[in-house]
Amino acid sequence: MDTLKTVNVSAVQNTWAIVNKDLNTHAPHFYVALLTAHPEYQPMFPTIANVPAGELLNNAALKTLSVNVLTKLSELIGCMGNPDALNAQLVDLANQHKGRGTTRAHFDNLSKVLIDFLAAKLGGEFTPEARQAWTATMQGINTVVEASS
Repeated sequence: MDTLKTVNVSAVQNTWAIVNKDLNTHAPHFYVALLTAHPEYQPMFPTIANVPAGELLNNAALKTLSVNVLTKLSELIGCMGNPDALNAQLVDLANQHKGRGTTRAHFDNLSKVLIDFLAAKLGGEFTPEARQAWTATMQGINTVVEASS
């Protein structure tokens, strides 16, 4: 949690607000990017386990899954100014992932894909300061989730 105390919260929240405006479009694209980078993750999601890669973007189950995941991320980002609320959300997230075989490496890989995705989607608005803030945020989130698992 210490890492999250030094993060430029406004850089994270301001860049996320741009994506969040059209989450229904961005979420499936992010998830396709994640599953393209890590196709071995697809079987972890029963609703999309057998969907051919070329059909993922337009698959209703992927749309639902991806929007749910990024909505949860939106909740976490919204709590960044309240460490107690954020910690409670992260403990809840860790508990949700217990028993699913989710590891720190899964969360770290998701973070890398997310940061690359944000850089591609936001272009010049994803400044070096925003990248640093996002990197620290995701490391902090992943550390708390791992410790709570």
